[in-house]
Amino acid sequence: MKKNMLLAALLGIAAMAVHAAEPKCQSQTLGSHTSKLCISQAPFQHDYYKLWVDGAPIFTLPDDYVEDIALAHKIPEDAAIEFPLPNQGMPVVKISGGCAPISEKKELGGKMVGIEVGRSCSFKWGNVEVMKELRVSFE
Repeated sequence: MKKNMLLAALLGIAAMAVHAAEPKCQSQTLGSHTSKLCISQAPFQHDYYKLWVDGAPIFTLPDDYVEDIALAHKIPEDAAIEFPLPNQGMPVVKISGGCAPISEKKELGGKMVGIEVGRSCSFKWGNVEVMKELRVSFE
């Protein structure tokens, strides 16, 4: 009995690993900056969003917390290693924006229900737009 339960648990874990897809990534260039958004998805789990700007990872967040983002960084007065974008002449630079859900009405069980079919993502780093209305589709 214990062997059967252990075998079932191991098969379940293996099945989840097989169904975990490679992250879906999309890039966008605005001006001289290139941003990439990667979404990792697995059945019955949260999706994880990872934002890259000019080749540097900025954040990884679960889908529940990627809709409205406000991150702040105080620029040190002394010499420090900084990303190029924070040097905008402000003492504090913010990364703001998010990925708003896109829903469509679809029939499910004879009823029309709203189904999330994607996200529209926009981000600013200080005064610089690094991603604008990048549409991510789940279909």
